[in-house]
Amino acid sequence: MRTFRITGDYEEVDKAFGSSTDVRERERLQTIRMGMSGQYSIAEIAEALGRSRTVIWRWADKYRKSGIVGLLERKAAPGKKGKLGPEVIEEITKGLQEGRWKRAKETRAWLKTTHKVQISLKGMYYWLGKLGGVLKVPRKTHAKKDAAEAESFKAELSSRLKALKIPEGKSVRVWMEDEHRYGLISVLRKVWTLRGCKPVSPYQTCYQWGYLYGALEVEGSGATEFLFSPTVNIEASQAFLNQIAASDKECEHVVIWDGAGFHQKPGAHPIPERVHLLALPPYSPELNPVEKLWDQLKDEIGNQLYETLEEIEAAITPLLEAYWSDARKVRSLIGNGWLQAQVNTSSLI
Repeated sequence: MRTFRITGDYEEVDKAFGSSTDVRERERLQTIRMGMSGQYSIAEIAEALGRSRTVIWRWADKYRKSGIVGLLERKAAPGKKGKLGPEVIEEITKGLQEGRWKRAKETRAWLKTTHKVQISLKGMYYWLGKLGGVLKVPRKTHAKKDAAEAESFKAELSSRLKALKIPEGKSVRVWMEDEHRYGLISVLRKVWTLRGCKPVSPYQTCYQWGYLYGALEVEGSGATEFLFSPTVNIEASQAFLNQIAASDKECEHVVIWDGAGFHQKPGAHPIPERVHLLALPPYSPELNPVEKLWDQLKDEIGNQLYETLEEIEAAITPLLEAYWSDARKVRSLIGNGWLQAQVNTSSLI
């Protein structure tokens, strides 16, 4: 059987083959390498690459005429013109960012009504996936939330911190605080399973509750403070503020928390020395990074039965220990966004 021979710069082709990560490019370059070796027939090359002899001839001809550039050049198939223009795609992307649609068929109906574009449901799924759309459970937001007030707080936190009556020359530590209720009613969380399998989890309704106070330091050492409490009230909140103040007796402590009725209010309740309070806007839990920790806590105790609150606390404690022993984990909850930037520009720490 006659060998198939291609002449050219083998080193150049070999170098291109070694540097390319595109499977289709490497296949064409390998064809030329084998042809340059003079050891194989066209039938053997075609069999080795799983291609027809016609394709091997065509690639060789491209290389002979235009070198590596011509060999690797691929013209896209003309195909059909897409139904969705750039403006429509931009609108869909914006709608996905806002969570405008619950189901693909709603997006499809919107396209038909707003833009007179008819597309199959399968096609709608294709476009949603192509634009990065995924199904997510939305986070609840209270009907009474004032979005403008929340944005104002984010923009003005630095000036609000500066307005606190903190003695000059004092070191300051800023804390984000929140509480979490845990109990003997089972928490259900998602689990990995196989298609066609329906996972089950033990469940009980037992109305016993405990509460966990938690605080994360925004900057500095990335410290944490936690307190298990049988209830939440002014006295329990006072005990936790005392604990924060005692964590560093040389510093002033700013505690940012929500406006719960069991939280101290300046002028209405006694506040520990060296503690300064700042209230978050109402119904804005997304501003508090401690909420992320509570979500992890639910994962930790989810899909399990507990006989006593002490058992739950024993299951929770290792998660808390991981945070008070590793400042990097605390900083991962705080992030590098508006909160850290505002605290840094306040010039208090």
